[in-house]
Amino acid sequence: MLKINMEFKKGVLFIRLDGSLDNISIDKFNNEVLSLVLNNGLKQIVVNLDKVYNIDEKGIDGLLNLSEIVSSFNGKTTLCSLTNKKVKSLINKINTFNFYESQNELTALGVMKI
Repeated sequence: MLKINMEFKKGVLFIRLDGSLDNISIDKFNNEVLSLVLNNGLKQIVVNLDKVYNIDEKGIDGLLNLSEIVSSFNGKTTLCSLTNKKVKSLINKINTFNFYESQNELTALGVMKI
């Protein structure tokens, strides 16, 4: 199960995920997150992964798709709070990521130079 909390503040969409981002929850992620970003041309995204305890190939593909959409608008996607070692390890294995990484949401704003 995946819970998604989104908040738009100071031109940045904060996406806080809670649960497992996997083949079971990816449709929810795509429908709620990707469609919002795509339909509104959002350029500054922070994805907080602090409460994500599992991720699989489909979840990583969802994050990659998000990054590609944001990049097409000349924007930045920042992942923050990668506290789960398993999740961090799986994400770091992918060399094609166009993500910035920060410790938390506050430092993510610094990465974006806001």
